[in-house]
Amino acid sequence: MSYLDEIVPNLTNGESVSNEGLQRLALEIMKGQDPEPEPEIIEPVIEEPVPAMDIFKHTVDSVPVYIKDSNGSLVEVAGFHAMNRTRKDGTSTEPEILHVAPRTTAIITMEQIESVAHELIKCGYKLTGSGEMKNNRWLFIELEHADLPTLEFDGTNLVPKMWIGSSHDGSLAMKSTVKLTDTWCENTFMLNSASELLFKAKHTRNADIKIQDYEQGIRSASDLIKEYYSLAEKMNDTSFVGQQRLEKFFAHTLGAEKKSRVRKINGKEYDSDPMYSGKHENQLNQLFESYQYGKGQNERGETVWSAFSAVTDWCDNHEGNQKSRDMGTNVIGSRARQKQRAWDLATQMVQ
Repeated sequence: MSYLDEIVPNLTNGESVSNEGLQRLALEIMKGQDPEPEPEIIEPVIEEPVPAMDIFKHTVDSVPVYIKDSNGSLVEVAGFHAMNRTRKDGTSTEPEILHVAPRTTAIITMEQIESVAHELIKCGYKLTGSGEMKNNRWLFIELEHADLPTLEFDGTNLVPKMWIGSSHDGSLAMKSTVKLTDTWCENTFMLNSASELLFKAKHTRNADIKIQDYEQGIRSASDLIKEYYSLAEKMNDTSFVGQQRLEKFFAHTLGAEKKSRVRKINGKEYDSDPMYSGKHENQLNQLFESYQYGKGQNERGETVWSAFSAVTDWCDNHEGNQKSRDMGTNVIGSRARQKQRAWDLATQMVQ
């Protein structure tokens, strides 16, 4: 006989029970059963939004352009506007005009590039750097991602960064590419500066900034980086010995050429023996200094890679190029083009 059979009266045999008895019966039944567990309360998980980026202290806005007419009155110039750099906190006291352009040229503001960084950080990127160049006419941010490959060998540790840059004067359309940094020496190299790995944007009115598919962006960047690494390893495995070979490599990188030059002695002109210009002679000496004393050069040995690394070290770190670095030419400009020329020459040696 079950527990319930013992305590529940057999009402079909004429037994009766009062209301009080029914209550006692209910309590007895409840005592004889396992209590049902309390339902688990699951608190909803509220994802905290990524805070809005505030990378730059300045921004830019459009202001009208005026000229004085023959009466000395200010007249607005139709069809043109100026890019004015101003502090975000509103404390600017004087205008800082960066550029004047037709109104068909759109301004890409700091807030727009910050919004791109905001979206990429939500995808797993980490902000590692930012800045302005060319007298504040260019701006950039740098981000790293754990899924992007690295490479390490003697004297070299290559770490890729996604580089996003733009300009306020229309000279650099907002774009993204890969910047490789050798953390041994802080030498840098931009891969495929014409690429659109993360998004597309133009300095045109009503321009959209379209972020590329995340997986596709990582895949494209990784493929580009691995191609570079493959060539870098070949350069590191290829011997490159001799003062004359190095001089020829550096001279081609600079576009330097030995030729007869007009010289004067005691007021008389004569043609010299073939020689480099004074500027190129000085730069070649600096390149040999970077080759001999640059960080990581001893570990790299006498290889094609060490010759190429001397060029990147000279562009990025030699004191003779401080003014060029201040203008950002080692990132985009004359020094960056010399890095690319050295890379192309080194690639030809190992293919």
